[in-house]
Amino acid sequence: MAEINATPLDKLRIIWIAFFAAVCVYALVPWFALRDGLDAAAPNTEAMRLGLQAGAIGAAMASFLTRRRWSKLIVAAAQPGAAPGPDVLTLLQTGCIVTWLISEVVALVGLAVALVTRHAVEVVPYAAAALFLLYMHRLALWPLPPPASGASDGA
Repeated sequence: MAEINATPLDKLRIIWIAFFAAVCVYALVPWFALRDGLDAAAPNTEAMRLGLQAGAIGAAMASFLTRRRWSKLIVAAAQPGAAPGPDVLTLLQTGCIVTWLISEVVALVGLAVALVTRHAVEVVPYAAAALFLLYMHRLALWPLPPPASGASDGA
């Protein structure tokens, strides 16, 4: 059996794609869950909807603040003479996954809103926002570690 030699950055790209795909699945769930089996009359859910909307906005803002904080930690750890601690790659992996998770919360809130209000279309703006957030936090926008030092420098 052939072994696949994926770099840690390749693995992060695969994880990002999985987060992206998960948001798409969350967007489809209400369409299947609500097509039959529930009554058409939604309960009075306006206060709950407003609270969930505030939570989604908070998660969106938190995703940017989280990426900013983790980026600072990564840059500080990459500096020569940095204090001992986690290596840059570990910080990058952890920061990316935590930030992407917070971004995905927006889609989960949309799923909750759609199920509570019993209107599948409610999930669409939340899923779109989550996909936008994941795009805005893609790996290319993070401070990436320098290439492995074993590479030839042509000297």
